Amino acid sequence: MGLDLGGLEAIILDFGGVFTRPGPRNTVLSRCEGELGLQPGTLLQLLFAGQHWWSWSTGRCSAEEYWEPILAALGGHVPPALEPFRVNPFAYEKLNLSVVKQVRELQKRYRIALLSNATPYLEIALSDHQLTNLFDVIVNSSRVGTRKPEPAIFHLTLDRLRLGPQLCLFIDDKPRNTAVARQIGMAAVEFSSAAHLKRQLTSLGGQLSQTVATEPQE
Repeated sequence: MGLDLGGLEAIILDFGGVFTRPGPRNTVLSRCEGELGLQPGTLLQLLFAGQHWWSWSTGRCSAEEYWEPILAALGGHVPPALEPFRVNPFAYEKLNLSVVKQVRELQKRYRIALLSNATPYLEIALSDHQLTNLFDVIVNSSRVGTRKPEPAIFHLTLDRLRLGPQLCLFIDDKPRNTAVARQIGMAAVEFSSAAHLKRQLTSLGGQLSQTVATEPQE
C-alpha cells in the first residue's frame, strides 16, 4: 500500500465488525427470532447490551453468569444455534480478508494495536484466525476492566503503545467510539467496509501530509 499517514506512528483497530463481517451472525439471530416469535433486533440487544454483557466484557462475571439472564429472558428455551454465544461473542462472524490484507500492508510501516470490547475468547479467535502476530499491542476489555467508549481504555492503549494520541489513528465501526477517540486527540475513521476504509485512509493521508507540510519549522 505504501500509504503515508502524515507522521502517524500507530493504528488502533476494533475487532468485531472491522476484522469480521457480522452479516452471517445477524442471519442466525434473525432466524432464531423467527423461531422464538421475537421482534427483529431483540436477540442482538439481549446478547450484547445490558448489565450482563457489560459485566462479562469487563471481566466482572463468568460466562455462566452472563448466560443466566439470557436463559431467563428466553424462558429456559435456547435454540441450538444460539449456544455458541455462551462463550464466543463473535460466533458466526466471518473474517474480512480484505481488511486483514490492508492491515498487513500497514503493518510494514506502522505499529498496529487491537482495542476490542470482548471476552476472554478474543485471544482464541485471534489464534484461530492466525492474527495474533499482526498486533504489537492487544487490549481486551475483559482483561483490563474497562471498555469503549470509556476514555480510560483508550488511554491504556496509548500507554501500552507509549505514544501520544496525536500519533495514532483509531478505526472502529461505532460512532460513539470514534467520537471519544477524537475527543482525546486521535485521528479516527468510522469503518463501514474494506473499500471505504481504503478510500478514507488515502484521503486522511493526504490531509495529514498537508498539515505536516504547512506546520511552522522550529
